[in-house]
Amino acid sequence: MTTGRKAIDRDGATAVPAGWQVRVPDFVGVGTARSGTTWWDELIHAHPDVHRAPGVPKEVHFFDRFWDGSWTDAEIERYHASFARPAGGLAGEWTPGYMVDFWVPPLLRRAAPEARLLLLLRDPIERFRSGLTLTENRLTLSWTPRAAANGGFQRGCYADQLERLWQAFPREQVLVLQYERCVLDPRAELRRTFTFLGLDPAAADGLTAPERRINATRVTKAALSEEQRDRLARAFAPEVERLSRLLPELDLSLWGPYGGRVVVGGEP
Repeated sequence: MTTGRKAIDRDGATAVPAGWQVRVPDFVGVGTARSGTTWWDELIHAHPDVHRAPGVPKEVHFFDRFWDGSWTDAEIERYHASFARPAGGLAGEWTPGYMVDFWVPPLLRRAAPEARLLLLLRDPIERFRSGLTLTENRLTLSWTPRAAANGGFQRGCYADQLERLWQAFPREQVLVLQYERCVLDPRAELRRTFTFLGLDPAAADGLTAPERRINATRVTKAALSEEQRDRLARAFAPEVERLSRLLPELDLSLWGPYGGRVVVGGEP
């Protein structure tokens, strides 16, 4: 634990306010992209006991580059450097790609073995469409339509990602939230989140307009034809079926074609 100094992260120095402490993160959001994670992270940070040091972003992306096996335990202190907070406060981050990247869960376990993990799951077809919208409207992304479609599909294969996460962390350290439930009753799901993090859940009742989503799409959304939706529904069906067995509390009635049943079979 360090106070009143410069905390060194992977890209340089981050100022630590006087009296703040650098410690292991209390929570880490690990997934999933285009599922309301920026909105939910902002709501978590609206709690008076949750803090973010100046210059530290929502998404630290610390583990991205270690796909090549270059990780050593010397990196652990550098990761912790992003999580300064006042005494008694909590700090964390939310990098949605951590759940997709197969090498991250075991490294995260080494760096933050006691951290509480958060993930938001969204109807995989709607998540696919939202991801496609982002790709189509960011000209700096050099993905081909084929690469974007494949990448978007793999990000929606939640069962594999969740099982990898549970291999590294006990299930009781992982809170799975359903985006659609958060939209329908944000205060209830936020109270559930605060309780999981060891925070006073009553703070959720005092927030103004928690339903106002951050980082909402402001561009023309990608359209999917009925044929495209049907193909995606059939392609995602085995994963959704597996996921419903892993998470019996999942409300499939909120996920389009999977309401009440899982579409089975291959392509039409």
